[in-house]
Amino acid sequence: MSRIISFFMAVISFFSALFGNETGRPYFKNEYTIPETTEPYSRIDTSPKTDWTANFIWDSSGGTEENVWMCLRKTVDLSSVPETLNAFISADSKYWLYINGKNAVFEGGAKRGPTPGGGYYDTVDIAPYLKAGTNVICALVWYWGKDTSFSSTDSGKAGFIFEAGDIISDSSWKARRDIAYKTDTSLSKPNYRLPEFNIYYDARQEIGDWLSPGFDDSAWENATQCGKGVCAPWGELYSRGIPLLKDYGLKDYENSSDYKGRTFLFNRTVTLDIPYNAQCTAYLKVEAKAGKKIRILTENTWLGCVSDIYITKDGEQEFEALGWFNGEHITYEIPSGVKILELKYRETGYGTEFSGNFECENEELNSLWQKSLRTLYVTMRDNYMDCPDRERAQWWGDVTNEMAMTMYSLDSNAYLLYQKGVASMLGHVSEDKVLQTVVPVSGDYFELPVQQLAGICGFWTYYLYTGDVDFINQVYDACYDYIHLWTIGGNHLVNHRAGSWDWMDWGNYADVTAIENAWYYGALSAMLNIAEVTGRDSGDIGERMNEIKTGYASLWTDNGYKSSDVLMPDDRANALAVVSGLAGKDQYDVITSVLTKTKNASPYMEYYVLEALCRMDKYEEAKDRMLQRYDKMIKEDYSTLWEGWTKADGTMNHAWSGGPLVIMSKYFAGVRPAEAGYSEFIIKPQMAGLGKVSCVVPSVKGYIKVYETQSGVSFTLNAEVPGGAAAEIYVPYADGQTVKLCGSVIYENGAFSGADGIEFDGVNDGFAVFSIKSGADRSLSFEVN
Repeated sequence: MSRIISFFMAVISFFSALFGNETGRPYFKNEYTIPETTEPYSRIDTSPKTDWTANFIWDSSGGTEENVWMCLRKTVDLSSVPETLNAFISADSKYWLYINGKNAVFEGGAKRGPTPGGGYYDTVDIAPYLKAGTNVICALVWYWGKDTSFSSTDSGKAGFIFEAGDIISDSSWKARRDIAYKTDTSLSKPNYRLPEFNIYYDARQEIGDWLSPGFDDSAWENATQCGKGVCAPWGELYSRGIPLLKDYGLKDYENSSDYKGRTFLFNRTVTLDIPYNAQCTAYLKVEAKAGKKIRILTENTWLGCVSDIYITKDGEQEFEALGWFNGEHITYEIPSGVKILELKYRETGYGTEFSGNFECENEELNSLWQKSLRTLYVTMRDNYMDCPDRERAQWWGDVTNEMAMTMYSLDSNAYLLYQKGVASMLGHVSEDKVLQTVVPVSGDYFELPVQQLAGICGFWTYYLYTGDVDFINQVYDACYDYIHLWTIGGNHLVNHRAGSWDWMDWGNYADVTAIENAWYYGALSAMLNIAEVTGRDSGDIGERMNEIKTGYASLWTDNGYKSSDVLMPDDRANALAVVSGLAGKDQYDVITSVLTKTKNASPYMEYYVLEALCRMDKYEEAKDRMLQRYDKMIKEDYSTLWEGWTKADGTMNHAWSGGPLVIMSKYFAGVRPAEAGYSEFIIKPQMAGLGKVSCVVPSVKGYIKVYETQSGVSFTLNAEVPGGAAAEIYVPYADGQTVKLCGSVIYENGAFSGADGIEFDGVNDGFAVFSIKSGADRSLSFEVN
């Protein structure tokens, strides 16, 4: 009966969120301070470590049982402590490291999958935790062992390896399985796509304070050595390439004080609130008799997110469920007679900083930008995810959108997560040259061709924002092979490639022929650009582009692009015609009509619709469509964006929906690269009636900051240009107006009076255009009256 009750509590929690009101917190804002400087750009190391001296270890059980928690201890005597001592650590599947009773790593180990048979290792400086004399190193290791997963590949055997100079994992370590951890057999199980299990801990069978340096482990068995370094079944081990998780520490819930010290006469469900949708682990401190069952879940448990069960021992006790879940509302099922001493949560997340911002006079747009950022962050951990609850999978269409969002909101540590994903994709190219859409993946195989084509377009986008030539050189060969899996028919259009999932987008009335060919043309264009930059042989890419362009022209009608697949022009197909470069300016008015009247796109494809409107200089239309389509998400009392246009359409935290973040910073504020890596960039504000706009963009050259104000025909633009970057600045201008720079007139009556390091490029389509030469950091203030 208790299983049924817990199952329905998860359902109630989900539907409470699903049908929640749209009032309590209408405008959401993340609270953060932008760092003073940007992080320097860096690349991950994609070569494996081959010089291991340590051994994989476990207990004597063989390590094939799933969902096992293992305790490992090593005592080390040191005459002195070095300034630094890097430990190289890997585990199948996760580990928590403690040295001398202090936590050194909270949830270490990136999910396996740089290649089908490989894994990752962490590099951790353990010197700050060591002391002269006796040291005790403890590792709690969690082996999943699932053979089906959308985010990790199982080696088939548990193992842990540790190497820090002469301190190596071997048979001198002590090992004992923690039998207090059980497998949850309730109805509420994680989604089958997750490699993780629910947490089920029976404190009546706990080992005791084994993390304490003084604990007596003499009765434990010696660890079993399972093979040195690079060996089967763990394969080659690659540097994780991404930062260790950020640990924000234990925090009170917003309403923790409501329950502190309380004991209930009857079983009671209490819901604790977090300020925003976060990745977190739940903590409790209670006083109870032995055998009481406390269940912990979130509003996302019903969708397949993990949940926790804790069985009490006798007396005062505390416990933190180490398997992370996500949500804004954490529900504890408290049995009668249990006294609540403390209920807390620990937020953890990807190691990056919120480094961008956008604000204007429209609070709905501000909230949408901030919700997009929060959704992005909650879908980052070991990999970019589609969602942090149901799947945790690296779908490449989602990743491409997420990468673009990072360019306007996070520091360059976030770029490493994209690089890691790309390296994993390249490590999983099949023998028949297919780029897989979900990597790593075990027990399944996925190719969604249009998502892969979008990904190739994204590789060029990444280069534009970073200037990383090595990156595009790295991806070129695999992408070249992939685009040649398509054949072109007699109608000069591609023969449809279904892949393993013939998916264009969620939603109805997708014009498959027009969408697929536009994506294919866009990918070809990206590849041609990459070939030109890297000096690679472009082969027949140009010829293929010409042929597709000829075939696509046949899809044009008086009402927009349309194939025989659909009765009416599709917004997605027409948007992609613009974004890919297939549509001409003479077709823009008709396409604009399609994009303002037709709303088939899911939030994933909505990004490209908005991008197309802005490329056609239809900024008011883009703003209006954005506000109309995202209206319910903006008004919802929830900090993240949904998978679909209603909460019932999927998860409530899908970063593919965050395209408006890019659109607002890139077009409304007007900041974007003109040359790769921001060696030259553009500031071309399109206020769209917003009055005032401020924006911070964390470029690879440094922060670009703008503050723009428009009142009637008057306009001011304050801009900070980072050193080493040139800029092209557009200020709105009408005939007869005067342009001042830092209080001095520089353009009046058609004459440019000159300014240090600045050239006048003329008046263009309602803008006076000025070129700023590359040099030191510079602050500029333009006034137009």
